[in-house]
Amino acid sequence: MREMNKADKRRQSLVFIPGWNIRAEFLANFAEKFADYELHYFTPPPVIDGDAYQQAADALQKFSAGRNIIAPLLLGWSMGGQLALLAARELRPRAVLLVNSAAIFSRDTEAQKSFYLACQKDFHGAVKHFLRLMDNTPDENLLLQKYFIDDKTSALNYLRALHTADLTDIVRGGHYPLGILHARADKIISFSEAEYLRSLRPDAAWQEIVDAKHCPFFSRCDKITNLLDKVAHGQKSKKI
Repeated sequence: MREMNKADKRRQSLVFIPGWNIRAEFLANFAEKFADYELHYFTPPPVIDGDAYQQAADALQKFSAGRNIIAPLLLGWSMGGQLALLAARELRPRAVLLVNSAAIFSRDTEAQKSFYLACQKDFHGAVKHFLRLMDNTPDENLLLQKYFIDDKTSALNYLRALHTADLTDIVRGGHYPLGILHARADKIISFSEAEYLRSLRPDAAWQEIVDAKHCPFFSRCDKITNLLDKVAHGQKSKKI
């Protein structure tokens, strides 16, 4: 039975969707942790104007169709989680896993406005500040920097979309297995946002991490893959 489960997992396509302004190939550094799945890396396209989120969701659908990916597993980290939720309406995924994400990013409007203005004034300086908030080690930050996208216009468009999105109804109306993983020490997205997600989908598989920050791939990939295995096979948590 164990060998059959492994074979079944290998037939499942897993699409990684990264956080704000990071190329999806960053997650290839952890590919060995997801070796039981067929891996695909989706980087949201550059957006000059218009609705960045909708353009990214449309691009994800085309990305999946172009690779003949049927009923994928979607793993969205941070902003990528919101893109996964948007695209799931058309993609009909086998499951969605949200890693340090949210239905609403716009509760602290003053902090977000301040960061947006900082990006307008000094984009590279604002990115460095963003990395400091992640609270990674110096080596981890150096790795992340290799995958940052140097496109100020597109980054600002995604920030505008991020600040206005409210996916409450989309989360509540999802009919696919959902997993929610969040680190308590995340300084970028409050743990309360994970609790809000859970209130919208009490059936979701749930994993709280104490000893990790905004990018738990560095230290707790085991927790991510464990939860992914659960949602990939339709396992749910008990209702709150």
